[in-house]
Amino acid sequence: MPPYIFGGAFLAPRLDYTCLPSTAAVGPSNASVFFDSARSSPASNFSSEDKCHYRIDTPGGERIEECVEFVFDNSTFSSTITSEFNLACDRAYLQTFFQSTYMFGNLLGSPVSGFLADKYGRKKIVFPGYVMYMLLGVVSSWLPYLSTILVARFLMGYLHSINAYTSFVHGQEVLTPKVRKWFAFDLYIFWAAGTMLYGLLGYLIRDWRLLQTAATLPGLLVMPVIWMIDESPRWLIVNGRPREALQVLTKVARWHGVDLPPEAEMKAVLEEQNAEVPVGARQSSVEKVPSSFVAEILVLFRTPQLRTITLCILFDFLIVGIVYYGMSLSGTNISDDPFMYIVLCGLMDVPVYLCIGRIMERFGRRVTLSLCYFIAAVVLLALSVTPDAHSTVIILLAIMGRMAAAAAFQIVLFYSNELFPTEVRSRGVGASFVMSCSGGIVTPFITDQVSAMYPWAPFVVFGVGSSLAGLGTLLLPETRGQTLPDTVAELEARAKNRRAGGGGVFAANTRLPECAQSSLSQNI
Repeated sequence: MPPYIFGGAFLAPRLDYTCLPSTAAVGPSNASVFFDSARSSPASNFSSEDKCHYRIDTPGGERIEECVEFVFDNSTFSSTITSEFNLACDRAYLQTFFQSTYMFGNLLGSPVSGFLADKYGRKKIVFPGYVMYMLLGVVSSWLPYLSTILVARFLMGYLHSINAYTSFVHGQEVLTPKVRKWFAFDLYIFWAAGTMLYGLLGYLIRDWRLLQTAATLPGLLVMPVIWMIDESPRWLIVNGRPREALQVLTKVARWHGVDLPPEAEMKAVLEEQNAEVPVGARQSSVEKVPSSFVAEILVLFRTPQLRTITLCILFDFLIVGIVYYGMSLSGTNISDDPFMYIVLCGLMDVPVYLCIGRIMERFGRRVTLSLCYFIAAVVLLALSVTPDAHSTVIILLAIMGRMAAAAAFQIVLFYSNELFPTEVRSRGVGASFVMSCSGGIVTPFITDQVSAMYPWAPFVVFGVGSSLAGLGTLLLPETRGQTLPDTVAELEARAKNRRAGGGGVFAANTRLPECAQSSLSQNI
C-alpha cells in the first residue's frame, strides 16, 4: 500500500517545464517562450503567469496565445502522469488532485467499511476487497485516459480502508493483550519495508506505468494468507453466534497444541457473554444503517465517556494524517533526491515500529502518544525557521518530524482499538480514519500550493496542530493492562469507577446493571 499512499511522489510529481508553441500558429522562429521556474525577463511586462503563454509577432501586431503543450524536464523521471497528460498551467491542479483522489476515496470508504465489518463480519469483506484492490492496481497502470486513472485511484482508496483498517481490527480482536501490542507495531515493519522498496523501485524504474505495475504484483502473494484467516471470535460472540465462535477457538487451540475447557463449559461461558450484549445492539447495523447513516455515526457521541474518546481520537487522527502524509510527500521540497528521501523515511520507520510498542508499554498509551505529538511540534516549528542553506539540518529535522508522526500514527491506531468497545469498534476506527483521510486530502494542497507562496507555512501548520493534539490526548483514559471493552455500558462503567476513585485499570467482568446496559445500548 505505500506505493499508492505515496504514489504522487513518483507517479505525478511536480516538474519544471517550458511552453511549446504551436508551429502551425507561430512558425519555427518567431515565438517568445517563457520558462516555468522563473519570472519573465526584466524587459518584459508580463507577470509570472506568462509561463503559460507565448507571444506571437504578426503583421497586425503582437498577440499573446495560451500554451496548450509543454516540454517537461525528464532528467529525473522518464515518464510521469504529469508529463504524459500535460498537467501544467490551468491543468496543474490535477497533479495535486491525483494524490488527493486516493485519500478522498479512503475518506468515503472508511466509515462504510466499518459498518460492513460490524454487519457482516471482518473476514467476509476483507478478502474480496483485497482481490479487487490488486486488480485495480494492475489495470489502472495501463488505462489510456486521465479521467479513468483518477476513477480507478479513487476506487482503490475506497478499498484501502477495507484492506488495512478492517484487517487491523480483526487482528486486534483475536489476539491476547500481551501479543496485541506487538502485532500492532511489529506488523508495520512490513510497511516500512514497503516504503523503502518503493523508493528503490522508483529509482530503478522511471516510467510510471511500469513502476506501478511492478509495485502492485508482489501484493498477490498475500491472497492465500487472507483466505486462510478465520472470522473474529469476539465479533461472533457479540453478534449472537457463540457456536461458530467455539469452532474457531477450538481450531486455534488445536493449531497451538493447547487444551480448551470442556465443550459444555465453553458453551456456557460464550452464551453468558453473548447474553450480556443486548439484541438491539446486534441488529442495529442491519436495521438502521440503510435508513440513517448519520444516526449510526452519532452513536459515537451518545454517552459521556464515548463522546470524549470520539472527539479526542478524531482530532488526533486528523492531525497525524496531515503531519505524516505531509512530511512523506514533501521530499521534493526538502531534498534534491526524492528517491533517497523516501528510502530514508522507510528506514527510519523501522526503529520506530520496533521500539515504540515497548516504550508505550513501559510508560502507557496516553503519555507516550502525547509526547510524540509534542516532539513533532518542536521539530517542525524549528524546521520552519531553519535557513535553506543548512540543507543537512533540514533533512535531519524533517526525518525526525516524520519519525515522531509515524510513532504517533501507530500509537493512536492501537490506542483507538483499545478505547472503542466491540459494539462500535469498527465504526469508531472507521470514523477516525475519515479524519485521517481528511488530513491526507488537504495535505497535497498545503505542501504544493501553500509552500509555493510561503515555504515555512506548512511546517508551522504541522507544528501547531501537533501541539494541540498532544494537549487533547491528555484527556483520554489510560488503557494499559485492561481487557478490551465489549459494550458501551461496560465502557461507561469503567469511567464511573475511575471517577469514583476505582483507578485506571478494571477487571474484565466490570459491568453495569442489566437495566442500565439496555438503556445505554438502545442507541447503538
